[in-house]
Order: sequence, then C-alpha cells, then structure tokens
Amino acid sequence: MLVLFVQHGAPHAEPLQSSWKDLRKERPAECQAFLEQYLTHPDCAQQTMMATLAANRISQCTLGDSSLDGKTITIAGYAHPFELAFNGVKEFLLIPRAPQDCRHPPPPLPDQIISVEFPEGLDINLDPVWVTGVLRVRTGETHLAPVSYFLEAISVAPALIPDVPESG
Repeated sequence: MLVLFVQHGAPHAEPLQSSWKDLRKERPAECQAFLEQYLTHPDCAQQTMMATLAANRISQCTLGDSSLDGKTITIAGYAHPFELAFNGVKEFLLIPRAPQDCRHPPPPLPDQIISVEFPEGLDINLDPVWVTGVLRVRTGETHLAPVSYFLEAISVAPALIPDVPESG
C-alpha cells in the first residue's frame, strides 16, 4: 500500500539569515555615485530636502533584491510603529540602525526599510529585534516612508545592538 502525504505551501526550511547589506546588493551600477552623494551629504536638512526632490530617482535606484522574493529570512533591526501605539502592534517598519551624525536623520532608503505584518502583535520599545518571515520584494508607500520590501512575520525575538549594522 502506497501512502502519499501532501504538504501545502513551501517546504519548511531554515530561514536565510540576512543583513541590510544583502537587501541593497541589486542596486544598479549607474546609481552608485548618486546614492553615495546622497548618503554622505554633510547637512542633514539638505539631505532630507534632496530626498524629497529626488524621490523618483531614489525609488528607481532602490528597487530591492529580486532574488530574495518569497524567501523566508531572519533579519535584525528596529521596529517603528505606524501609529503612536507601542503595545500589540501588528504592523510596523523594520529599519537598520540610523547614523548618529544627525539629530533627526532622514528615513533610510526604500531598500533599507521593511514593512512588517505580525498578526500576533508586538510590544515595541527602543531595543532591536530579530524578525523572521516571508519577504516580498515590491515597491510601496507607507504614510511614513517608501519601501521596497514587505514581510509576513512568523516570529519576533529580542536582538542585541551589535546585531544591527547601520544603513547605507
């Protein structure tokens, strides 16, 4: 007698441990000089204004890494809620550590922001977290910032500050 088992969805595999650098590896070569100029601008206020004026170019240069689409990943970052609620948050942005050279740094580039849905809810504080889930690569707009990634989280766990490198 032959018995077949059918598994719905993708087979369960270990999540791919990803870094913020991994998320930006498909940036077009012709964008490197432009993005470097933007990221190293010494005046934070002008950098923010530049981001507004060059939003279309920035979005074309930061589409995300298509090879990660549909992969289960785990990545460390900081959770920022969409609203001014910090308990039981089901949707938030995950970002890398912000450079410390500005009092109010501009938001990270779209390929350095992940819009996360976590049905279980998360109590957010200032500590970093590891988020694991299925990553989707698609450009979108939240009311806080443009994003190149969306993630359906299956788990969130505490992380250490050294686990989260700066954006870039």
